[in-house]
Amino acid sequence: MSNDLWSGDLFDPSELTSAAARAGDPPYFHRQPSTVTFDFDQGVPDAATYPADLLVRLATETIMEPHALEYSTRGEYMDLSFGNRGLRENLAAYLDRRDGGQQDPDGIMIVHGSAHGLSLLAKAYLEAGDAVFVEAATFPFGLRYFESTGATVIPVGIDTDGMQMDDLRRCILQARDKGLRPKLVYVIATHQLPTGAVLSLERRNQLLAMAEEFDLIIHEDNVYREHGPGSEVPTLLSLDTSGRVFQTDSFAKTVAPAIRLGWVVGTPEAIIPLAKVRQDLGASMWLQRIMAKYLAEGHHEQHISEIRSIYAEKRKAATQALRDYCSPEITFDEPVGGWYYWLKLSEDVDWPEVQAECMKRGIAMRPGDMFSNDPDQKPHMRLAVGHVEPKVIVDGIRTLGEAIRHVGGQDSAVPSDT
Repeated sequence: MSNDLWSGDLFDPSELTSAAARAGDPPYFHRQPSTVTFDFDQGVPDAATYPADLLVRLATETIMEPHALEYSTRGEYMDLSFGNRGLRENLAAYLDRRDGGQQDPDGIMIVHGSAHGLSLLAKAYLEAGDAVFVEAATFPFGLRYFESTGATVIPVGIDTDGMQMDDLRRCILQARDKGLRPKLVYVIATHQLPTGAVLSLERRNQLLAMAEEFDLIIHEDNVYREHGPGSEVPTLLSLDTSGRVFQTDSFAKTVAPAIRLGWVVGTPEAIIPLAKVRQDLGASMWLQRIMAKYLAEGHHEQHISEIRSIYAEKRKAATQALRDYCSPEITFDEPVGGWYYWLKLSEDVDWPEVQAECMKRGIAMRPGDMFSNDPDQKPHMRLAVGHVEPKVIVDGIRTLGEAIRHVGGQDSAVPSDT
């Protein structure tokens, strides 16, 4: 299950030059979307949750306002680098309500989705000789951004309580012994991609203490926090007392992907280096003004409450179906939030044959090694259910179980119904 066997929206098919691709091993990804019946591949919200009517009203009201289609409000030239002042103020108020703190609007930068913020942070703070510590399975774009700076990316063990702090300490010391400069820890602390893990409060405090000890920056990727229970565990940003934490977040994962608006939060002093390396003229000011209204009218908290119950229903359906149809060949830790299932594959199954059978049956999903640069990572698959209806989730997972047993010559062993 090679990383090179990708034919989706990250790489062009002409880049498939690995030995495995040349040998014709079947990818998990369908080059023809029309052949996909059960799409568990991409991590996107449920289209039924998009607040389209509300956004139409806000957009119509906004476009009639003075300066609505200009680069910035007259005199607010810093908006080009940092984002619309009104949106930053409303985001600061939202973060204050969520975290119980006092966020300075000047410590917020509006970006083209959280991935853009991640790339700016990497460019502003990393260089060759630095060491970056990431969860052993994580957001693949992050790996690419960090490596593009010349920094060395080091995987750290992860379990159901998130990044393992004992292993992080070991990795930091080893990196220092090799002459590298420990610089940054990138962590998806809540409803982690792809494992669904939640970093425990104890480990969050240990991470902050380790950052002080080794003079580290922490990057908290927060885009999945609102997709399930999360308020019980404070964000790293809210626990930080020394200005070492950056947090990235986005409307793309909660409101709608096409909005492509995210933000980076830190201290005002820490955000300035991102503005210095930024080379665009900012995200869409019209969209920023729309989302400022969206926050000011209190829609965001209500929307989050609604989507949490929707995604909980999807996870309930997926969990039961996996237990009914894919056990014992597939095992997993049940996620408490988010969209993802990190499926561990039994070594007793011929998974390349299962891949081919899944393609025949119209099942699309993502191989685990897309999320890791760790050669010791055991075989996994990521199943994404956020955009899939509960009935389709059950039917697709039942079909996955049938594919597994067909390859093993056990077709009759598949349960006919839940």
